[in-house]
Amino acid sequence: MGAAYSSGPGSNCSDDEIRSFVGDLESLRSGDLTVSLLVGCGPRAIAPLRDYLLNGQPRSIFQPRQRAVEALAELGAKEVLVEYLSRKRIIPDFEIRFGEEAVENTAARALVQWPTDDVYALLCGLAEERMLAGVIETLGKFERLESANIFVRALGDDVCRPAAEEALRRIAERVKPVLLRAAQPPDAEQPEKPSERLRRRSVVRILSDLRLTSADWDALRPLLHDRERELAVLAAEIAVDSAPGSEKVAATRLLIQALERASWFSQLHIEDCLRRNYSAVREVIAAAITDRRQIVQGVPLADSVLRILEHVRSQAEKSGLVGSKCHGQ
Repeated sequence: MGAAYSSGPGSNCSDDEIRSFVGDLESLRSGDLTVSLLVGCGPRAIAPLRDYLLNGQPRSIFQPRQRAVEALAELGAKEVLVEYLSRKRIIPDFEIRFGEEAVENTAARALVQWPTDDVYALLCGLAEERMLAGVIETLGKFERLESANIFVRALGDDVCRPAAEEALRRIAERVKPVLLRAAQPPDAEQPEKPSERLRRRSVVRILSDLRLTSADWDALRPLLHDRERELAVLAAEIAVDSAPGSEKVAATRLLIQALERASWFSQLHIEDCLRRNYSAVREVIAAAITDRRQIVQGVPLADSVLRILEHVRSQAEKSGLVGSKCHGQ
């Protein structure tokens, strides 16, 4: 499998002219047009493009090298892209390294058109060495369960996290045991790194969208007392959706307490959770509304928590919501 190309305006060009086109990749104005010309030259353009990409110097202005990768991908030059990604580069300068990573990401994304075992093995090897968003994105398209641990690890990287989350959501139901293990806190004696906290938050958010059994909830229950407050709140949302009745009550109270200090985004999630489970937790919400009204004494609009709870009640009753998700029950 590979990208198809057709003869174009460059099909009758000489080898010298093709090399001239490769040099024109440097032009910020005509570089994109040059890619089309090179693709139109057909397979004869592959060798000079390979030389430009593999033997040229990485630099902070990376677009010309990206264009070379794009042309090679359109020409179906899988072997050249694999060769390029397989080479190890030590680039001390941060700006140049950042630029070359953009080129590598483009090459990794281009490999999606060859979903073969050798490409998969190459991408896994690259992911073991260092994290690249393009590598994670392309690995995600394979939807192989054995990639789950790579994706979980990538959740700790700010740049790769969106791609890793998307990849895990595709296979989440089938790798639930991996996610449940990844959600657990580290040894109490070991301080948790910021990247590890971010990783666990993402894992728990992914789990919250799955249908969870009572056994799944048993594994997640300790998170209600997690030292990381946001994780405890996420666990409480899962509990309101999935835990037995008595635990729903305690989890609902935790969510209501969290509303006061929660971010706007988190408040929306909590509100949605309470609304969809309203019939199961309506008494807890009613009691909290009564308590908040006594606290604010005549100025209810000044209390954001009260406004949210009353909005939940109003919307749920207006919609006639009954029952809850009750996963695993």
